[in-house]
Amino acid sequence: MHSRKILTTLLVLLLSASFMFAASAQDLHQDFVAAVQNGDVQGAIDSYEDLQERVAKDEEDIQRDIQKAYEKNDRQLYYNAMADLRSLEGYAISQSETDSLLRAIVNSDSDQAGEWAAWLYENSRYYHPRLSFSVDVSSASYSHSYRRSISVAPGSEITLPTAEDLSVNSSAAGVLTGWGITPDEVTYAAGETITMPYTDQTLFAVFTSSVSFSDGEGGEDTVFTDVAEGDVIQIPSPAQNDGAIFEGWYDSSSGQYLSPDETEYTVRGMGASFEALYIKAEASEVTTGHYDVDSVPTGVQIPLTFTLANSGSEDIQGVDITVSSDSGYARLMNTSAYLRTMRAGQDYSLRNVILVISSDCPAGTVIPLTVTMSVSDGNTFTSTFDLTTR
Repeated sequence: MHSRKILTTLLVLLLSASFMFAASAQDLHQDFVAAVQNGDVQGAIDSYEDLQERVAKDEEDIQRDIQKAYEKNDRQLYYNAMADLRSLEGYAISQSETDSLLRAIVNSDSDQAGEWAAWLYENSRYYHPRLSFSVDVSSASYSHSYRRSISVAPGSEITLPTAEDLSVNSSAAGVLTGWGITPDEVTYAAGETITMPYTDQTLFAVFTSSVSFSDGEGGEDTVFTDVAEGDVIQIPSPAQNDGAIFEGWYDSSSGQYLSPDETEYTVRGMGASFEALYIKAEASEVTTGHYDVDSVPTGVQIPLTFTLANSGSEDIQGVDITVSSDSGYARLMNTSAYLRTMRAGQDYSLRNVILVISSDCPAGTVIPLTVTMSVSDGNTFTSTFDLTTR
């Protein structure tokens, strides 16, 4: 029993000693500074994280002192505590320490360099690398300058701007070929995804005299390079896509439009960047309220909701929508609707269509539904669905 008391006393003393001799914030900061000076990035990170834990503990103690000062109306205790609190700010990473760490990181061949840079980005207010995009186009009749910068953590994925993002007149500037670390040579393709560099960098837009045709409906993109004003080139054939109607080619930067029946294009200025125009409307889904589409009841009103989509590249104007069925067992109500505009890439909902299936309809009967969308220009799109009775 006596020996157990002695052992307990020794443990208490050892724990007390560990707290007494725990490294102070000042000692840990000196360890951090020494690691920085020696170019030991990992050692600096470890020391700094220990320092932050110590600072957080000291801040808790200081906040308790401030509370005591309020309770006791002790001004001297309050002033001392506030001075201690301000002193903790001195342990933040400085500009010179940031520069030293970054120098060690960019010159390191360690696999951890990316992690180190990301850590420095999160912990130093002096480290925020910038990636800038520079566009400078000028001629006798056209001038366009553009500069934008972003700052994100090193190693983050960055998608480079495309010609559509820049809104540069292709007839005056040519076609955006890509981005370069020098103004006259492509390093990255437009729209390519790269990782954020460790240091400030500027990418320059590189344009070439060319004409491009981009077919987003699955056709091949075609580029005619080294063209000159007045050259005549053959317009490529659009993709054959079921349900999509080809409406021609359009260069949004210059406003040039080529109708579907044109086969040749005469180059203007430095070139053009055409995109294929398609209209394509479809009903992509039907829901039947609380019922399953493959187990709908008979003799009740079934609410139908259709999801309509303009999956083409052009807005569609003036759309009359009709829902029908050629089943003798089906009766539909509220079957018509009208949309003034269907925006490209957007979905719409057709609600409140009511279906009633005759009570004498045999179980397992397939009830076909047809959604017809008639456009004011004369084009028609149809979509079909099947429901099955219980």
